[in-house]
Amino acid sequence: MHNTLKGGTPIKNLKALLAVAIVLMLALGSAVSAFAEAGEKSITFGTVSGAGDLDPPGIAIDMWTEYCKLCVDPLIRFDEEGNTVYEAAESYDVSEDGLVWTFHLRQNAGWSDGSPVVADDFINTIQRALNPENGMSIYASVLYPIAGAQEARSGEGSLEDVAVVALDDYTLEMTLKAPCPYFNQLLTVGPFYPSKTGVATLEDPSWWKNPETSLGNGAFYLSEYVDGDHYVVKKNPYFWNADEVKLDSVRVCFLYDQQALLAAFQTGEVDVASGLPDYIADAYAGSDELFMWNMLTSKFILPNLEVEPLNDERVREAIALGINRSEVCAVVGLDYIPSTSYVAEYMLSNSSSEYFSKEQEPLFTEDVEKAQALLAEAGYPNGEGFPTLTYTYPSSDKDALLAQAIQASLKQNLGINIELNGVEDQVYSSVRAEGSYELIRHSWTADFNDPINYLDLYTSYSGGNYNHVNIPEYDEVIEASNVETDPQARNALLHKAERILVSENFDVIPVCTQVYVCLWNPNLTNVTANEKGEHMYRYADIAQ
Repeated sequence: MHNTLKGGTPIKNLKALLAVAIVLMLALGSAVSAFAEAGEKSITFGTVSGAGDLDPPGIAIDMWTEYCKLCVDPLIRFDEEGNTVYEAAESYDVSEDGLVWTFHLRQNAGWSDGSPVVADDFINTIQRALNPENGMSIYASVLYPIAGAQEARSGEGSLEDVAVVALDDYTLEMTLKAPCPYFNQLLTVGPFYPSKTGVATLEDPSWWKNPETSLGNGAFYLSEYVDGDHYVVKKNPYFWNADEVKLDSVRVCFLYDQQALLAAFQTGEVDVASGLPDYIADAYAGSDELFMWNMLTSKFILPNLEVEPLNDERVREAIALGINRSEVCAVVGLDYIPSTSYVAEYMLSNSSSEYFSKEQEPLFTEDVEKAQALLAEAGYPNGEGFPTLTYTYPSSDKDALLAQAIQASLKQNLGINIELNGVEDQVYSSVRAEGSYELIRHSWTADFNDPINYLDLYTSYSGGNYNHVNIPEYDEVIEASNVETDPQARNALLHKAERILVSENFDVIPVCTQVYVCLWNPNLTNVTANEKGEHMYRYADIAQ
C-alpha cells in the first residue's frame, strides 16, 4: 500500500525524515524541571490532553487519570501483577454470601488540610455520582452492583436507600444486590474514590479547580491550577505514608501538540512526555529515555447487523479473515499491534499469571482463501456483485491511516470496495449511537482490569451495544459469569462469551491493540506500575 500526503511525500519516508531529525536532537538531553523552589525535588509531566476534570464522580478521563494516582487515595489499588495494594483501607471483609463488603479505613490517613479521612467521605462521592442531577457522572454505572444504586441514579429510588453506610468514622459498609465477583476491580474507578464531605459538593461544581477546596488524601494535593494549561501538586504532609514520598512537587502541563511535547522533553522542560508519535520508538531505540507500556485498548470494526449483506454471518467472517492485520499496522505505526482479540490483548487474567487473551487459542486466524470461499458461498465470488460499503471513522491522522489500510487490504484480498467516511468526533459519536452506519471503527479502553468491562457491552440490554447484538446464549453466559465466584470457572465463561461474540458470530471484528510511546528522564527512580501498566510516581525519586 502506498500512502502519500498532499504534495506527494510518502508517509513512510516522512516518518523516516522525522526520525533522523529527532536523532540529531538527542544530544540536547533532558534536565530536571526548573519551576520548583530551590532545594526542592520536583518533576514535570507533559501530556497532549487536558480533557476531563479532577472530580472523582465527574468526567474522570485524561486529566483525572494522572491526578488521581498522585493526589487521591482509593480504598485499594492493584499492582502490575494484579496483587491487591491497600491504600485508604487497611483491610476489608466480605460476607460468606458475597453481598456485604466491609472496609476498615486507616486511622492515620489525612486530607491535605489535616482533617481525617472518614467513611462519610467515600459516601459523599457515591451519593454525588448517583444524584440524577449530576450530568457529569459518566461512570456512575460502576456503582450499580450496590443495592439501590441504579434506582437512585434513574430517579426511581432515593439516595438514602443506597446501601452504603458508615458504621463509624473508620468503617465503611457496602451491600450488593447480588454477588459481584469483580466488585474489587470496580473500586479503582472514580466514583469509589473519596471526596471531602462539605467541601466537594454539587452546589459548587468548580470546587476541584480551587486549591483551597481541592483537597487530597493521597501523596500530594493541588496547589495550583491554570485551566487548560497546567496544574501543580505538592507533597501532602498528612498522607498516611508521607515518609516514603520523596518528591516535594509535581507539575503536569498540557501541550496538546506532539511536536511541542517532544521539544519540551528534549530541552528539559518536562521530565516525562506521554503520548508521543510512534516514530519516537525508532528514534530512541536502545535509549534509557524511552519507555512504552501496553494499553488496555482494543480497536475493532462494528458491522451494522441490520444492513445487507452484513446481516449474513458468512460476510462478516470473510471480512474478519480477509484483513491482513500485520500490513495494516505497519502502515499505521509502531504503536499499533495486530490483534484478533476483542478483550484487550494485555489485560491480566483474574485466574492465572497469563494475559486473559493468552489463556485460549486465537479467536480466529486470518485466512484469505477461506474468506474468499465464504464470500463466494454468500453469493459474491471474487467480490463480484458485492455492494460498496461505507466505513465511518473519527477523522484523526491515525484513524485515517487505519481506514485506508483496511480499505486496501479488503480490496486486495476479497475484491470488495470500501468507501471511507472520516467525520468529526461529535458526528462520529452520534452516528455510532444512532446506528446510521454500515461499518464503523470502534475502540474501547478498559476502566478496570476485568474482561467483563468489554464483554457486557454487547449484552442485548446494554446501552453500549451500538450494533444491536442480540444473542440469547451470549446474555445467559454473561449473566452466569456475573454470579460465578470461582475465578477459573468464571474465566471459562468469559472466554466462552468472547468466542460466541467474535469467532462464532463475528458481531465484533478485532483489528489491533495499542502501545503508548513515552520518554522520561532516566534519573527517575522508584517508579512503579499498576495493573493497567500505567506508571505510578507517588514514591518516585530523582537525582539532583
